[in-house]
Amino acid sequence: MEEKATSRILGWNVLTGIGYSFILTIIMGVLALIVKAFYPPTVIQISPIASLIISPALGIIQLIVLALFIAFVSPLRSKVAESNLRQVRKIGIYTSLGYLAFSLLPFAFVVPYIQTYIGLIIAFNVLLQLRVTKVMVLT
Repeated sequence: MEEKATSRILGWNVLTGIGYSFILTIIMGVLALIVKAFYPPTVIQISPIASLIISPALGIIQLIVLALFIAFVSPLRSKVAESNLRQVRKIGIYTSLGYLAFSLLPFAFVVPYIQTYIGLIIAFNVLLQLRVTKVMVLT
């Protein structure tokens, strides 16, 4: 039985997705710091695509972790779990895939101020989830 997209469900989906996106961002930052500690020539990046170009070792590790995040929300074996967690799976998959493109937003604007960079990170997390929610409503 399909649930209708009510404002309450959409609101929870947006909040869940923003939280998931921020968790992805924090984990990518921590990964960058860990790789920097063990491989000093690495530049700290939170974008897997930019990392592939600038520091391939970090980019590959970030893509592997992103694939693990997708795998974590994907496998649902029972029909009961599948029907109850369908929205969570969609949010996880769409957010993880959208993170690849939207994480490039801070690199679109080059400014010397760290506050602007942090603001762009917050903006791409919120914009990503608004886009994911729109895609989920249309599918």
